[in-house]
Amino acid sequence: MELVQIRYQLIQRKEENDMASERKAHFEEHGYIKVEGAIHGEELARVQSEVDGMIDRSQKAGRRLEAHWGGSWRNEVNVEGDKQSRSVLSIHRVHEHSATLAQLMFHPGIVDPVAEVVGSENLQLHHTLMHAKPPKIGAAFPLHQDYDYFPHRLDTMVAATLYLDDSAPENGCLHVIPGSNRGGYIEHTHDGSHHLPMSQFPLETATPVPMKAGDLLIFSYLTIHGSTPNTSDKWRRMLLFEYRSPIDSRKSDPEGAVGKGIIVRGVHPNPKPGEGEHY
Repeated sequence: MELVQIRYQLIQRKEENDMASERKAHFEEHGYIKVEGAIHGEELARVQSEVDGMIDRSQKAGRRLEAHWGGSWRNEVNVEGDKQSRSVLSIHRVHEHSATLAQLMFHPGIVDPVAEVVGSENLQLHHTLMHAKPPKIGAAFPLHQDYDYFPHRLDTMVAATLYLDDSAPENGCLHVIPGSNRGGYIEHTHDGSHHLPMSQFPLETATPVPMKAGDLLIFSYLTIHGSTPNTSDKWRRMLLFEYRSPIDSRKSDPEGAVGKGIIVRGVHPNPKPGEGEHY
């Protein structure tokens, strides 16, 4: 009986290792991976309720949630009606709003596949946020690279986006350009916000990544991505967790800086900075 159990565990471990290798290979080749059912059932329902509660409390308190990027690029989006009045709601630092949402930062269903693609047992949080596209009036996001916001020295930064609604192009799912992570950084324009020139990088050229509620999409901060407007009668809510290796740091940090922030998986490998290092 014990031998059978050991054999089963070895087979299970091999399958897990094979899956991890496949995820990392796909991520390195295409710049993203999709993890189905990262959270589900009652846990997913609790997170959905927490996000709705956070939005409701914020609106009642008079907090400004609108995050629709400005700029002339809006006129290039193929959508009916007033292109300038469309909306995206956003709340940063969601882990400071709710214990349930804070606990998600450490969720194995999220951090374990992130660790696989980053290639580090240890992970550090960079930031969290929520994006929600309202029905019918949800705005598009032009194609861009997150690198333009916070360039890092080792390029370990990834976004883990947890979808709280089924999402397709009709309600604004993420679109990516597969393999764009391997091309490095491309100069952005800053008309309204950070994005790539619409004439060279129209949304129509990107590949949609349909998601189910509870699915996780992980992508490199060098992967070109954006999203279509929400023209459906459904919400598109998602939580975003940005992670990196603890030994990585922003290029704007002092020379020799080591990553500083909450360790969400493993340990900080540099408890005492070495010569020339600091944090």
